[in-house]
Amino acid sequence: MKRLLFLFIATQLHAADSGGSAPATITKEGDLVIVTLKPEAEQHLRLKVVAVEKRTIPAVRLFSGEVVTPLAAEGKPIAPVLGGTLDEVLRLADLQVAADGRILQAQVQIDAAKIAVERAQKMLSAEAGSARNVDEAKTALQLAEAAMTTAKAQRGLLGGTLGQNTRKWARVAIYSGESELLDAKAEAHIGKLAAKPVSGPPTANALTNTIDWYYELPTDTKLRAGERVAVEIPTLESKLEALVIPFNAVLHDINGGQWVYAKTAEHVYTRKRIQVARLAGKDAVLASGPAVGTQIVTDGSAELFGTEFMTGK
Repeated sequence: MKRLLFLFIATQLHAADSGGSAPATITKEGDLVIVTLKPEAEQHLRLKVVAVEKRTIPAVRLFSGEVVTPLAAEGKPIAPVLGGTLDEVLRLADLQVAADGRILQAQVQIDAAKIAVERAQKMLSAEAGSARNVDEAKTALQLAEAAMTTAKAQRGLLGGTLGQNTRKWARVAIYSGESELLDAKAEAHIGKLAAKPVSGPPTANALTNTIDWYYELPTDTKLRAGERVAVEIPTLESKLEALVIPFNAVLHDINGGQWVYAKTAEHVYTRKRIQVARLAGKDAVLASGPAVGTQIVTDGSAELFGTEFMTGK
């Protein structure tokens, strides 16, 4: 849809006005490309500009993470988390089916023990049985109920039924010697996604000397269990000052270069090179870019980029 809109606007701008002049002119000064728009063309593009900001932001460390499916009920962290391998799925499915079978078996034993207790009591009332038979039947019922309690507890440790949980977490392996430097309560970032820290099972890997931290992903994420992701976790003490702009202002050329359009005068926009260091939610943290306070285009930047390359008459 955005591409169709881009083509439509570019076509409109490409058309000459009634006087035969183009709605935009392109000039170059050294490495700078300057686009000068006519007022009606600028109004048609509905450009929005914001100022480049300098913010103090936490320093971050980058870790590798894996998207997993938590099987624990809300507020109950002690349950397995499931990755994306078929072996994990089959192994857990087998354990869950076996646990469900033990619950069913315990229920059958309870039903049979209740019938035996009722029969023993009737026989005792008819003086055809003994109190000992009643006691033995009640004991068998208590053992069956205890087996049911155990079976349900074991099933609870295996989490919810596979396929019924749509939540996604990111499991991040943190070197244990580095964990004290990180802010365990802060949100982590996975690309543009903000992930909240959650309490997960206390898992670790003694061979690599790492512990696992868990972060809950937004419910509408398209990431799938088993995917590997890069996770940025803020540190506790380190801060840095950096230029920050909205990420939707950043443009990429066919060579991978990164650019923004800066408003340098009324109806005049200059394309300037930038370098994005990392993303912080919906913002881009710059390694280099325009000075603080420079007005840059956000909404309409892609259409302005198209104007530069498609307006030639």
